[in-house]
Amino acid sequence: MVTSLPKERQQPPMIDEAEFYRRFDQVVPGALVPGIAHGPVETELYFERLSMSGLEEMHRYSVDKRLYEFFEFDPFETIDATRAYIDKLQKRMAADVLKRSAMYWFVRRKQDNYLVGTASLVSLHYDRKSIEWGYGVDPALWGSGYVLQIQEMLKHYVFEVLQLNRLHGITMVTNDRTIASILAAGMKHEGTLRDYYCKKGVFVDGWQYGMVSRDYFFLRDSHPAVKTKHSIEEVVAVVSSVLSEAEITAESDMHNVSSWDSLNHMSIMVAVADKMGVSLSPLDISRATSVKAIADLVNQ
Repeated sequence: MVTSLPKERQQPPMIDEAEFYRRFDQVVPGALVPGIAHGPVETELYFERLSMSGLEEMHRYSVDKRLYEFFEFDPFETIDATRAYIDKLQKRMAADVLKRSAMYWFVRRKQDNYLVGTASLVSLHYDRKSIEWGYGVDPALWGSGYVLQIQEMLKHYVFEVLQLNRLHGITMVTNDRTIASILAAGMKHEGTLRDYYCKKGVFVDGWQYGMVSRDYFFLRDSHPAVKTKHSIEEVVAVVSSVLSEAEITAESDMHNVSSWDSLNHMSIMVAVADKMGVSLSPLDISRATSVKAIADLVNQ
């Protein structure tokens, strides 16, 4: 006898295939879309479709060897190598709209249009309502919280704009900082793929992770109640307990404290949740990038 799936696993699309591909082609993450009740999160960033117009800006950070620690290919040493890479990505987007399986964007800072990095959605499987994400940030900006903001913008786009059911990815098991940010985004570890990568002749396991729509909407709609007011001094003490070698003040944030990187940020969030008795969503974590922001968050 055939039985239906539990209701929480049934995810019928609210938009048809033609509308889906129109949005995938024309709407960028972070844009307002009529008819969607929950708009995109407020961030310092905006997306634009990847093009040769950003060649020199992308090449600026593409020569930084730190960016390639967990990639299987070498840094782009010449601007021609960067041009060839952009050209390859553009060709992947050049397919007929209804056959397209990948999109790539530049990510820029709103205040000055500075190129922060790139983001992508690839390996689209429309029938399964599944897609894979990717992103890269200029190493000079690591620790600024931009990765967390990019993740939130992509999640909103995938689950609310495109109305897909599954978002997934994979990274090297040794990539601690990325794994920390992935867990902060609400992703779940789904398995380890043995010898998935081969970097300079050495095999490295892959750390597979993912999120489904019911996880996303549960986290989006969770609003923990806070009964106790916490002072700035309490927040300073909690952050100082994690970043013990840094001098933390009320003005400290991810921009001006070098050790407040994405990995330590997760440790700070765990300490805040534990010592202040609050539950933090991935969006909360992405916004809590300063002592003042943490204080506002735990007291709102």
